[in-house]
Amino acid sequence: MRKILRKLEYNHPLSTEEYDQLMDYVDWLRQKAPESYFLFCQQYGGILYKQYSLYLPPFPAGMDQLIEYLVRNPLACKDLGGLPGTLASFPPVLHPYLLHLLHHDPRLLQSINLPDIAGVDNKGSLPEPRKQPAVLKFEAANSNKEPGLKAHFERLSRFTFVSRLQSYRYLTRHKAAQDRIEVVDGQRLAGIFTNKEKSIYYYIFLTEDNLDKARLACETLNTALYSSRKRS
Repeated sequence: MRKILRKLEYNHPLSTEEYDQLMDYVDWLRQKAPESYFLFCQQYGGILYKQYSLYLPPFPAGMDQLIEYLVRNPLACKDLGGLPGTLASFPPVLHPYLLHLLHHDPRLLQSINLPDIAGVDNKGSLPEPRKQPAVLKFEAANSNKEPGLKAHFERLSRFTFVSRLQSYRYLTRHKAAQDRIEVVDGQRLAGIFTNKEKSIYYYIFLTEDNLDKARLACETLNTALYSSRKRS
């Protein structure tokens, strides 16, 4: 593993076998050594995102989950200014991340981007949380075939209103100018993920079939993934 990490540090490309080995190592750290995983994210997270569009969340719940929680509970926004005294008003899974921000980047707590829900009917309502784990489907059943895609799907699956993710189209020429997510219908969104090699089109299936909720879910995802550039 040292050889692979040195190649990352010197911006040398990894072979397919080396990339698979690295992904296995990252999964092992996440499950068996959370403190070491956190340090790994701090040291290599930026490199992997830049080189492979690979997003590694250092906390069990981070900015994405905080944004979803605030959209579901708009009144909780005022509790951000009262931290750490108001910590108990947030879900326990968010506590490590909130405390980290409080000590290392408190200004971010005051400048969190949230979707504009003023024009959405059924105001503040996202699709209901799923009751089963999200299903991730990859073409050729190869989750590591496209660098960064599995991590992107895993990131999306942490949003509780996502029930299934499925890739369906690849473009190696004329790649998308930017990644984005759009509404298809009441139960489905369409997204674009781009790595160094190609743009990958995919569907996001929601837990409910409701057009207004789908629009808010789309706004929430675009805000979390593309409006805020903090990768934590």
